[in-house]
Amino acid sequence: MGCGGIGVSALMELAAARGALVSGCDGCEGGQVPHLRSKGLAVQVGHDAKHVEDCDVLVYTPAIPEDHPELVRAREMGRKIYARMGLLGRLARGRRVIGVTGSHGKTSITWMIGHLLLHAGRDPDVLVGGVVRSLGSNVHIGQPTLDGFKELVLEVDESDNRLHEIRPSIPVVSNIDNDHLEHYGDLRALQAAITTYFAAAGEAAVRDDAAALVGCGDDARVRAALEMAALQTGLPALSYGFGDAALVRGENVKTGEMQSSFDAVGPFGAWRGLTLPMPGRHNALNALAAVTVGWHLGLERDAVAAALACCERVGRRFEVKGDVNGVRVVDDYGHHPSELAVTIRAACDSTAGKVAVLFQPHRYTRTQALMEEFARVLAGSGAAAVYLLPVYAASEAPIPGASHHALAERVRALGHPCVETLDSIDDAVERLATTKPGDTVLTQGAGDVTEVGPRLLTRLKNGSR
Repeated sequence: MGCGGIGVSALMELAAARGALVSGCDGCEGGQVPHLRSKGLAVQVGHDAKHVEDCDVLVYTPAIPEDHPELVRAREMGRKIYARMGLLGRLARGRRVIGVTGSHGKTSITWMIGHLLLHAGRDPDVLVGGVVRSLGSNVHIGQPTLDGFKELVLEVDESDNRLHEIRPSIPVVSNIDNDHLEHYGDLRALQAAITTYFAAAGEAAVRDDAAALVGCGDDARVRAALEMAALQTGLPALSYGFGDAALVRGENVKTGEMQSSFDAVGPFGAWRGLTLPMPGRHNALNALAAVTVGWHLGLERDAVAAALACCERVGRRFEVKGDVNGVRVVDDYGHHPSELAVTIRAACDSTAGKVAVLFQPHRYTRTQALMEEFARVLAGSGAAAVYLLPVYAASEAPIPGASHHALAERVRALGHPCVETLDSIDDAVERLATTKPGDTVLTQGAGDVTEVGPRLLTRLKNGSR
């Protein structure tokens, strides 16, 4: 259920590749539905309790309400029922799992690690939380081996407090931040869940001598969780970051218009001049996570350098949609203040002219909880102009005061000279069509703001026609 989404669609492909007879349904024709059908998988649009009558197992996205008729019928019939993470945990059993989680950056890190191993000929299964153009989807299914012990690189979603259902050999944690706390209560509970996630690798160590814990040493919460789990399990703690205490340390970071470069220094010595075709210091940090895992699994410097140099971006991760008449249009999925900050910084650092940000807040609850953080980031981001679309509800009911108008007032109060609210995608396209050559338009958010980029490029091509 919900197979058009990134998470469930990946499971559908993996289960089918491992021999299951799989069908799916979704509420609309979009998302990953066309891709799944191109793979010969049966997908129905719409929901019906009859869908579950011939199945042995029902898998659903947590976005599906517990009283949904298909779930109710499956329970009545005694079917096995798994939320998405539950089935993922079952499919991961007995595998060398490299599981990447964290509040930010996990999608990019997952793909970077997967790409490194693919480039080195290891042919792992890879499940990413975004579409990779060269894959044509968010999944790579490796060829099975005789012993079946294939590496599985997967993004592990921390958002709904189900981390305990995945027990990786090599857990990787990027950071711990104040998002999705409605499922945890507070940051201490989230940190405790991350510590447990790290510690689960102790079980995997019985069958996998490569088991290790990998975390960003620049994040104090991750560092504490990493150290605690290392004491509990006796496994090596492999920290990465820019700080002096990191085991694998990034130095001489440089970021330009379309790439970044850095040196990696660690137990392996100094790997100089690593380049990545993605701007931004945050992407260099993400790459350090991949370097750490690659080195731990035996990859040499030249193999890592060659793979990083040709590593493409995941869709909607600082994705350059096009350049028309000197106006560059970039689209990014980030919808948390920390993500906005690093993405806008990357846009400013890689643009000779000015940057205009079109931000669409995602969910009323997040907008309300993080209003001040959003305002501070947008006011101090360095963007010449800030445009705000209405909140993308994601099925939530409106909350008084949690609006794009309220956010605009806070950004203005903090001193930004150019803040405007726009009421629709159409309004955004027309307003941004006045952008000057040499400038960058950054469309930012997890909702339908992503539609603006292609339409804006068409509008710029057609001029005033």
